[in-house]
Amino acid sequence: MRHVTVATRGSALAVGQAEPMVRFLESKGYEVSWRKFSTSGDQWLQGPLDKQVGGGFFTKELEDAMAGGHADLLIHSLKDVSLERPAGIVSACIPHREDPSDWLVMRPDAPEDLVIGTSAVRRERVLSQLFPKARFTWIRGNVQTRLQRVRDGILRDEPVHATMLAAAGLKRLGLDLSGLTVRPLTAAELPSAPGQGALLAEARADRPDLIEALAEIHDAMTARCVALERQVLAGIGGGCQQPLGALATPQADGSLLLQAAYAPDGELRRAEARGTDDRDLLARVLKGIGLS
Repeated sequence: MRHVTVATRGSALAVGQAEPMVRFLESKGYEVSWRKFSTSGDQWLQGPLDKQVGGGFFTKELEDAMAGGHADLLIHSLKDVSLERPAGIVSACIPHREDPSDWLVMRPDAPEDLVIGTSAVRRERVLSQLFPKARFTWIRGNVQTRLQRVRDGILRDEPVHATMLAAAGLKRLGLDLSGLTVRPLTAAELPSAPGQGALLAEARADRPDLIEALAEIHDAMTARCVALERQVLAGIGGGCQQPLGALATPQADGSLLLQAAYAPDGELRRAEARGTDDRDLLARVLKGIGLS
């Protein structure tokens, strides 16, 4: 029996979203062992991640394990993966994407001047336009922790009425949101972070068997869409903490709709383009948000 060591973050969400891929490998005859990591991003609870220098907050420890020969397959949330990938690591598959949208989860008694807990600059700058009376405070921790802060109504001895979370994580965890008000945001209101809702499996370059096996669950359309979104990110200089939303959505006529929102220095710029030529879509959207 062939063996594979899978590395993920240790959170319930990271493990839960990786499990279907692990079960698929087991159905193909692989014996799977897990390595679960607490990454620097998981450990940083003293403020927003954009205050930290560098990148790879949620991936570096996994990549180091791969480089050291301690893992054969990495499974990430794609939105956390930096544009520059280490040598010796090969993209194995991007499965079908879960709902990429953001949900505003609120206490039912939230006032008009509600306090929203979020650590994403993208979310804060767009939400400030949608909810002009709202105030913002940073929040860290896993999904369950953030929801509990909202249920309690207290964060660092101050009121908090809402938080913004990725729909994909909430759906994958199957969490009980009873007693809370959920306000899904459309892509026209708040395009998701590039790659949000998608997973990426990366294999060691010397494990072509894994790449071949996982090709069966690779979703070409999801891969095309997230590649286009990440090209928008590359167009503004990269970095997962950029105040950028970018979402590519397949249309019934075979075209793609690419929507973006970019908020440098507090100024919100929006753009969208529809068509079948990805390079043309990218050029039009970058121009629309003020980049050539």
